[in-house]
Amino acid sequence: MKNVVLLSTRRLPPAYFDTVREDLGDPNVTLDVVGWVAPAGPVADKVNSFTLIGPGRMPVAPTPEPVEEADPTEEAPDAVIAPEAVAGPEAVTADEAEVAPAAAEVSDAGPAPEPQPAPAPKPKPTGAKRVVKAVQWRYRRARKVAGRILPKAIKTSAPVKFLRGNRASKDLGKTYWGRILTRRDVLTTIEKADVVVALDAGAIWAGWNLGQRRAGTPVVLGIPAARRELDMLKAPAGNG
Repeated sequence: MKNVVLLSTRRLPPAYFDTVREDLGDPNVTLDVVGWVAPAGPVADKVNSFTLIGPGRMPVAPTPEPVEEADPTEEAPDAVIAPEAVAGPEAVTADEAEVAPAAAEVSDAGPAPEPQPAPAPKPKPTGAKRVVKAVQWRYRRARKVAGRILPKAIKTSAPVKFLRGNRASKDLGKTYWGRILTRRDVLTTIEKADVVVALDAGAIWAGWNLGQRRAGTPVVLGIPAARRELDMLKAPAGNG
């Protein structure tokens, strides 16, 4: 049985790991995941281990509440209504007579409280404070104008999105790799792997560094490349 370690910085659904086994061509492959974010649902029955090294908590499967079975010999509480439980018209009239004086007492309690005066406005800044406020106002206005000068089409264009996403991936990739180096349990899991797979752009930096450190363990990008490596590992046993 081969062991595959998946490096991921994205939120993965539990069903994804079933797809991974199908794409790897081995339903019995052991999957260990090193994730930056928690999966979208419980994965205890999907993977051998899921080590969360980023923010958040692992999802927990809800515990079903026990259902109490009713005794068939017991009668329903509302099956019989006693005649004395129904109030007569005299009782309703008496209750209304008691409520009327109480309402009159509330109306005679006194006039409503007068509204509180509005707070006095803050004094405008003078002297040096006024100069500072003016500079701050001009700075904020200049930033807004600069933002309007750049057309929206450029802000939302594919090259700009790519550059922003690439920068974010680099920052996340370095943080992800640094966290792996501080976790002895993660390094032990990686040492037992037959193949290490970086699943996304945020995990590429960690995969590249692991490939430099562990020349004997294939470290690849994507599941198709992992499938080729597993097929090569199985080939000697089949030829023998």
